[in-house]
Amino acid sequence: MNYTEALQYIEEKNKLGIVPGLDSIKELLKRLGNPEKKCKALHIAGTNGKGSIFAFVESALIEAGYKIGRYISPTIFTYLERFQINKRYMSEDTFTSLLDIVSVKISEMKKDGFNSPTAFEIETVIAYLYFAKEKCDYMLIECGMGGTLDATNVIPAPVVSVFAQISMDHMQFLGNTISEITKSKSGIIKNGTVCISAPQKRSAGNVLKKTCSEKNVNYIEVNEEDIKVVSEDENGICFNYKETGYSIKLLGEHQIINAATAIEVLKELNIKEEYIKNGLSKTVWKGRLTKVCDSPLMYVDGAHNEAAWTTLKNNINKYFTNKRIIYIIGVLKDKEYQKMVDILCNTMEYAITITPDTPRGLDKSILSELINKKGIVTDTADNAKEACEKAFAYAENLKQECMILVCGSLSFIADYLNMKFDYLEL
Repeated sequence: MNYTEALQYIEEKNKLGIVPGLDSIKELLKRLGNPEKKCKALHIAGTNGKGSIFAFVESALIEAGYKIGRYISPTIFTYLERFQINKRYMSEDTFTSLLDIVSVKISEMKKDGFNSPTAFEIETVIAYLYFAKEKCDYMLIECGMGGTLDATNVIPAPVVSVFAQISMDHMQFLGNTISEITKSKSGIIKNGTVCISAPQKRSAGNVLKKTCSEKNVNYIEVNEEDIKVVSEDENGICFNYKETGYSIKLLGEHQIINAATAIEVLKELNIKEEYIKNGLSKTVWKGRLTKVCDSPLMYVDGAHNEAAWTTLKNNINKYFTNKRIIYIIGVLKDKEYQKMVDILCNTMEYAITITPDTPRGLDKSILSELINKKGIVTDTADNAKEACEKAFAYAENLKQECMILVCGSLSFIADYLNMKFDYLEL
């Protein structure tokens, strides 16, 4: 098959949806020689911060000279972004050739009476095949959702199990309390390994500690009291962690916590301090409060659940005090978007809503009406160019200090991160 046919194959498998259980992926991996066992793995679960933590870890490991495979979901820019080695995306030819191999095994499975793996399971298998084939020193694996029954949870024993901060999300699959959600995510912890966690709410931390105790796992949780901020502005943050100084370009208190979690992971791997410092200072993770334009000031943030929206509001209050904020917002209809409006509405000067280009996208008119009921002037746009033109025009008419903020979901922000703003007619 060619690349277009390969994407069509994956799209067809997407129709299978989410199927709980690991039987199908384990069978497929066995028929492929269990590539998931051939590289050292770091496995991360959590609600917000997984990508940032592993972006810091990846950067430092590359600085130290290692070959790093990274499996990411969801992606922002392109489908093949999910498969990376040393920050380079997999090629179309490589993806097609690997899928050719995998699809043959899937056909054999179906003839033998097994269910077909889902799209996410197939993508996970391709990641493991790719990293094994390229002989990566480490592979950094992000859970898609949950932990125990997540397709990535077929790694026998990761070098480190890592947890970003855990909050409410995907309740229809994982549970209605932090404890229930954490119990699901804690399934990635394997006997006799090491578990490193960002600071957790007590209910989450207690579940992780209990699981680690039962599995004879050393549990390390970042203590926020070990973090001291030295300086911060919209260009970056300098901080001390356990009395050692570091600097990062990513903004927000949550990114300091993510960096500290990455530091603990890197120290567990015996990475030299100079590589840790250099790696953290060079880390870029687009779509996380990323500046894309100076005049007018414009940022893009992929916050897409309650905890992330709260963090975004805190960062607005910290870095952009007294600025009048023009929003461009798109959300998914299976998210708690009413809570997003409640959290962010008192920071909104004006809001332009869009419908993300995905079957899960919430209609822009529904979101616009919801925001308008809060007393905020709203408008809608059909695409990124129209949204930016309306936002820029509104900023020009304000004649006051303002900024434009694109947020609501990771699913639509690539257009704004890639946009060249000098062509817009204002």
